[in-house]
Amino acid sequence: MKVLMVHNRYQQRGGEDAVVDAEVRLLVANGIEVQRLEVDNDSIHGLRGKMRTSMNLFVASSAMTEELRSIMAEFRPDVVHVHNWFPTVSPFIFRRCKQAEIPVVHTLHNYRLLCVNATLFRDGRVCEDCIGSALRAPGVIHKCYRDSRAGSFVATASMVAQWAAGTWHHSIDKFIVLSEFARIKLVQGGLPAEKIVVKPNFVDPDPGPASGDGNYFLYAGRLTEEKGLRTLLQCWRNGHGLPLLRIVGLGPLEDEVREAAAVLSNVEWMGGKSNEEVAQLLGRAKATLCPSLWYEGMPRVVIESMAAGTPVVASRIGCYPEMIVDGQSGALFAAGDAGSLLDCLRSLEVAGAFAAMRPQARRRYEEAYTGERNFSLLLNVYRGAMVAGSRVYPIPVAT
Repeated sequence: MKVLMVHNRYQQRGGEDAVVDAEVRLLVANGIEVQRLEVDNDSIHGLRGKMRTSMNLFVASSAMTEELRSIMAEFRPDVVHVHNWFPTVSPFIFRRCKQAEIPVVHTLHNYRLLCVNATLFRDGRVCEDCIGSALRAPGVIHKCYRDSRAGSFVATASMVAQWAAGTWHHSIDKFIVLSEFARIKLVQGGLPAEKIVVKPNFVDPDPGPASGDGNYFLYAGRLTEEKGLRTLLQCWRNGHGLPLLRIVGLGPLEDEVREAAAVLSNVEWMGGKSNEEVAQLLGRAKATLCPSLWYEGMPRVVIESMAAGTPVVASRIGCYPEMIVDGQSGALFAAGDAGSLLDCLRSLEVAGAFAAMRPQARRRYEEAYTGERNFSLLLNVYRGAMVAGSRVYPIPVAT
């Protein structure tokens, strides 16, 4: 089987980029021939670059069209799998594939089809104002895309145009979403339920269970408002006697984290770390903390933590209740509520529950998030796309 993997990389490497890389490695390791079509945003400079990129949302660029045509002619993919197309690739890639009668799979890592800033998050809270809104006016009024009304208008208008043209209904054979929660939201927003398949992220190769012998809690991720860093810091301000909190990551809230670490003896900011260093820290932690305020896609740090046997304490929001079996592989608390987080941590500490949860966290990884299981699920998605496109190909058997 031949798969063309399409992805617009982010200027700051994030979870989606890591997922695409892992998925390509997994496919190749299992005998699938993969070619990548990748672009990035580094070429978007100045007003002219921004205008040219904005036009890509309405009219496919001749350069991208020609590159796609050349790859299709030479590589002859059986399936085109698109991850992020915004903003450089352009949604017109879906129509080009449809015209060429090549099955198309699109992984939705976020809520861009429903929300101009892709997060369903505004002013420190979850926002669903544009779900079910034909014109998506709230996103423009509130300048949700890069805090620009003009930019929000262009991005919103292009998305509304794609909905009106039927791109999402007619030019894509299967959508992959990462959780049942995301599937429900996207169906509410108008996507055809019969085309949506839930396939979670994964971690491969398996790092194996770790010791958990470090007497600390760990947060690893971007230091941003929607990630719930302020909730986490407030919990430690109120939680005298809590074990050490180690914070790994960079982002807009660095100054707040640095100030907290300077005042609180049981808070340590470690800055940015390599993937290998984060893996070691996860393995020794008592628990990984995910205090998110928004609907996360599916954080790999949760899967990496469970693969190491480290339980996860997370907000009761979005995908987390699906990923974490409350009281077994981790625990859930009220999103944005520092008191709820503090009560949760203290009760688990008193009960000595963190060590007892480790085998169950590891078991949760083995049940749902291994590379072997993900490869099987992905092949089934490709098979479904081929059937939907009325094309039949030999499908390799998952090993």
